[in-house]
Amino acid sequence: MMPLLLAGPATLESIEIRGLKTLSEETLLHYLGLAPGRPLDEEALDRNLKELWGRNLVDDVEIESFPTPAGVRLRITVSERPVLRSIDYQGLKRITRTDLQDRMTSGRIRAREGEPLSLGELQRIKTLIEEMYGEKGYRFAAAQYAVEEVGPNEKKVIFNVDEGNRVRISDIDFQGNRVYNGLRLRLSMKKIKKSGPISRIAKKDIYDPARLQEDLDKLRDLYRASGYKNAVLGDPRIEVDPERRLSITVPIEEGERWKLGQVTIEGNQVLSDQLLMRVFTQEPGGWLRSKAIDDAVKKIADAYHDTGYIFAGVEPELVEREGNIGHIADVIVHVQEGDQFKVGRIEFDGNDQTNDKVLRRELRLHEGGLMSLTALRNSVLKVNQLGYFKLNEEDPVAIDTDTEEKRINLLFQGDEADRTDLQFGGGWSEQDGIFGQFGVSTKNFLGRGEQLGASYQTGERSDSLQLSYSVPWFLDRPQSLGFSVYDQAYEYGVVTDPNYYSRDSQGAVLTYGRNFRLFQSASLSYNRSRYDDRYNVLLANDTVLTVPASIDNSSLRPMYVYDSRDNPFEPNRGKKLSLSMEYAGGFLGGDSQFLRPEATFSLFQPISGSTVRTVLAFNAKGGWIDGHGIPTLERYFLGGENSIRGHKRRSIYLRDSEGNPLRDENRAILGGDSFAQLNLEYHFLLGGPFRLLLFADAGNVFGEGRPFDLSDLRTTAGVELRVLLPVFGAPLRFIYARNLDPRPQDDFEDFKFSIGTSF
Repeated sequence: MMPLLLAGPATLESIEIRGLKTLSEETLLHYLGLAPGRPLDEEALDRNLKELWGRNLVDDVEIESFPTPAGVRLRITVSERPVLRSIDYQGLKRITRTDLQDRMTSGRIRAREGEPLSLGELQRIKTLIEEMYGEKGYRFAAAQYAVEEVGPNEKKVIFNVDEGNRVRISDIDFQGNRVYNGLRLRLSMKKIKKSGPISRIAKKDIYDPARLQEDLDKLRDLYRASGYKNAVLGDPRIEVDPERRLSITVPIEEGERWKLGQVTIEGNQVLSDQLLMRVFTQEPGGWLRSKAIDDAVKKIADAYHDTGYIFAGVEPELVEREGNIGHIADVIVHVQEGDQFKVGRIEFDGNDQTNDKVLRRELRLHEGGLMSLTALRNSVLKVNQLGYFKLNEEDPVAIDTDTEEKRINLLFQGDEADRTDLQFGGGWSEQDGIFGQFGVSTKNFLGRGEQLGASYQTGERSDSLQLSYSVPWFLDRPQSLGFSVYDQAYEYGVVTDPNYYSRDSQGAVLTYGRNFRLFQSASLSYNRSRYDDRYNVLLANDTVLTVPASIDNSSLRPMYVYDSRDNPFEPNRGKKLSLSMEYAGGFLGGDSQFLRPEATFSLFQPISGSTVRTVLAFNAKGGWIDGHGIPTLERYFLGGENSIRGHKRRSIYLRDSEGNPLRDENRAILGGDSFAQLNLEYHFLLGGPFRLLLFADAGNVFGEGRPFDLSDLRTTAGVELRVLLPVFGAPLRFIYARNLDPRPQDDFEDFKFSIGTSF
């Protein structure tokens, strides 16, 4: 802008404007505050010029004045800022335009189509693109932009990106370390690794400053955990060789090892020293271990947070004794208790179908009671375990603090999951042949949490009709009551197959359950059934004979369950333990008399939370049956998508030393009287309804001269894709398996489609 110099106040006689292309003269004069016939205020004009510049509408304004008999005439020459009509990116592959736009928004970079173009903002975009590529390991990525004219005072911008190659970490070294060698320190680093086959697959050999900082924090924790409280990790030196391989050198000053002195607590009034000091398990004089102190401080904080003092602050302070004699540090725990809060209103948002009381009864908090953060976390978990109402992952509970009334109002926020599953259709499968099916089920009947189901399937090899109903909170108490009735007919194999069997069964099951504590429940089921079995036996002359058997079964089955999984269908964390004991016959009547204890343990553990989240899952299951009059089909057989994947259902049975099937006195194939099953899965959560998992299964049946031997397990491994579709209520499973221990007469399927979960 050119300054305006006038001798004194004057009246504007006329104004001449040059250089305008898109701005109108009226708009420009409005911004400058000028109009012919008005006095010229130079200070106001100067302020208006600065404001006009700040609107990013012009690149330059030159004002010339010419005296006239009536006052002054102005000539204003404007160089308008061009308008950005389009912006395009070429060569942008490793980062998405959405991610780039999000970073531009968070960084307040303004480069929007239809707005004035700023070369400074274009330079910021160039720098941002190169930074984002650098975060992904492309340290030599370069972005350039070109500005082209597309119309009068209109420009388009094209960014060209040369991604270059990823820079992989060739070496990680340390300087100054004596306590821990380089190998031990590198093993403690979880996010960044030297380039190798495994780290390449896991993409951990790519330099990322944020991930490196996380690992350096882990190294500091490693030293603090052993008493080196003053250990200092300097800024890492990054070097790239001519072959674009990157090496990292971390300088370390370990310092001296310290011992624990006296522990004191200050600021506590509500909870006594005697009570709080119980959480410190380490005696004075031992090495100063940070974990012992951190665990104790967390327990003190939990004690306050779970008794209404949710804003209590607990901070430890390490105080070195004067003179550093013996390198002893005392610990002072500073407590700021704050006020005690109670629970105010509890409300729900998003439950358009589910009744409030169905959700409220799962909470571990109640209105008017003391506020507890642990109880709040457990409440979120219990509501999500229902499976038909899902709380928001990012913000499940909105907390409103009433400081005057000392109350916390809670709003649980979520969405209804599909509670009713309607299935109908037909098809063909190797197991069922041609079939048609219809089914309807709800996990939340009439919004009251009751479960109701009805299904019918008919086909070449199976017919099934089943009705079920259960109330999870019978009489509004933490007890359940349910029943199911069924009529099923099933054939496995073909009649000419020596392994053929069929069962027609009708029966009913009545179950009573009771919930207690947080994740525990117990139940007692009574099963009354009639089985009409047919199975083939192999006669001495190799003739196949079909043998019928009719059995009345009457049994009781008590069960204990501990279930802390966060979701009943696709859990990401938690564990489940179930113990059961089925007793048949005796005073219950029936044709069979046996005792069958079984146990199952499942564990789901999150492993990583980076771009692709992963979960490690493990399952162990075993059982044993003992008695007399045990039906052939009640013995243990393994195989199938819920057992040892790849092996067909019930195709793992007792074998002799040569791998041939063992048979009973009627020459019928024998199942085991005990079994063991192990499943290991590594889940990749791909986003949305998709998850990919690698699995390894092992298991076998034992009995009849084949002693229980975990070294004699059948093993398979493979990959599985799961797609959770609301219409099915359970994941679709596409399973590819390999037989790691082929044996004679194996009945194995490499590929299998199924619905449900493995365990």
